[in-house]
Amino acid sequence: MEFKYDVRRILEEEDVADEHRSNVLGQTWAKGERQGVSEAKEFLDEKVAEGIISEDCSTKIMKLIDSLTTRR
Repeated sequence: MEFKYDVRRILEEEDVADEHRSNVLGQTWAKGERQGVSEAKEFLDEKVAEGIISEDCSTKIMKLIDSLTTRR
């Protein structure tokens, strides 16, 4: 749950349009949980390329993902 709160805060701070916030949060969460961290990061890169989120926003979310990732 910490992840969701932190990503929402990052998206708000970076002024991501409201209509994109839930999609970015939900898809990042789902891809990370079901497919893997690398797929979640690829999704964020796609959103940067589409101009939906900034590079800075993507970097902050990726750092958050890395800090919460459990290595096995």
